[in-house]
Amino acid sequence: MRRPRARAACAVVALFAAATGLPRAEVAAQTAAPAVTLWNLNAYDILFVLSGGGANAVALTRDDGVVLIDPLPGLGKASLEALSTVTDQPVRTIVNLRSSVEALKANLDYPDVTTVIAPKAVADRAAQLGVFAGAAAKFAPSTVVTGTATLLDGPDVMDLMVLGPGRTGAEALIVFKEKRLAYMSELFPRKAVPVVEPTLGGSLLGLAQTLAKARAAVTTARSAVPGRESPKTGGVGTHKPQSVMPISTTAQWKDVEEYADFVAALVEAGRRAKAAGRTPGQAAAELQLPERFAAYDMSGAAAAFAVLYAELPPG
Repeated sequence: MRRPRARAACAVVALFAAATGLPRAEVAAQTAAPAVTLWNLNAYDILFVLSGGGANAVALTRDDGVVLIDPLPGLGKASLEALSTVTDQPVRTIVNLRSSVEALKANLDYPDVTTVIAPKAVADRAAQLGVFAGAAAKFAPSTVVTGTATLLDGPDVMDLMVLGPGRTGAEALIVFKEKRLAYMSELFPRKAVPVVEPTLGGSLLGLAQTLAKARAAVTTARSAVPGRESPKTGGVGTHKPQSVMPISTTAQWKDVEEYADFVAALVEAGRRAKAAGRTPGQAAAELQLPERFAAYDMSGAAAAFAVLYAELPPG
């Protein structure tokens, strides 16, 4: 249930201990604390976005416990404080779509968790790394998804879709079907050249194909929450009783479709550049894409082309 609070609060502060050897209290007093911002996407809903540390998480504040998707690394305390402004319930369920060690270890910040859900590749990586060994075993994925799994029911029903390679070898998204919203995680982090990690099975060629698959599979979403680009403050609008957040806006599904087109255009430009004998650095410097992609951050183009060149056949 929601706490009876009406104060406006867009951010809460998390204290963190820097690697200085100083006592935690002294470090907290001397260090600027990172913030977690809690975004309300709909005054009449229980779905929220948490932003902090350059990433997003999504929280569904149900009466039987919070469902937290992609908990923010190092910001567990701040996230719990943010959530306490909209619910009295603890985090009972975690869904891990990201597979970095830091993202997985974030589970440990939620002592009341009873269920952890993850794509099989994420669960396998956690096991290989021993992230949840010993006393941490309760935080390991207990429900493993290989294709599409429908979770919850009623207005909160959501499909977890494991679609294929992207940043890593098995990227996934979640579609809240009744809410007509998709959480994209690392499949659509922000409007920028994608980061791909070949050592984890990532593929730029694969990402283009996976985005095409997502585009075909998701037919009901009107809006989307990117994995790393925060929502934006919208009009105050009409608040649900006891709502503590102004209404904010996030990406639209058409932005996901545009991103899919962007990645496809990037791959095609890389193909042509390699065939012309250009180096990845030269390809990035000479890159010209359609004007519709002018707002994209292109700073990672050389690194992306280096990954692409290694995937393309010789010659």
